[in-house]
Amino acid sequence: MKSSQIILLLFCFTLLSCNDFFECLIDRRPELPNKEFPIGDTETYYYVDLRAEINNEPRDDDYDYFFEFSDPLPEGLDFFINYRTISIEGTPREAGIYRITLNVFVDGPFRNGFVEDETILCDYSATKTYTLIIE
Repeated sequence: MKSSQIILLLFCFTLLSCNDFFECLIDRRPELPNKEFPIGDTETYYYVDLRAEINNEPRDDDYDYFFEFSDPLPEGLDFFINYRTISIEGTPREAGIYRITLNVFVDGPFRNGFVEDETILCDYSATKTYTLIIE
């Protein structure tokens, strides 16, 4: 009986002292897909795309998405952004194994041009590292 009272007391303390507990109960955060990049060839056109989303958020399209790479892409490749999708394409010039770290940042959500304040995300960015093999 005493142990259940202690557990209840700890639970109440956590609820009253930790705002993040409520904010992150649903675990809404930006997410990049787990994806294997196709193997590419030098002198052959290469294309891959990645679509970001917000985990546990049905209104993904109400946010603005911003992408950046931690390091430059291999020579010959470039990227293009189409809202939630980033595409890597071009003709790679050098063979090698490249680690590509992509960061996504979100802002919003926006509806009718205004930010909605009631939505709180656990995090407003995500990072994922991908492996690109060029033969």
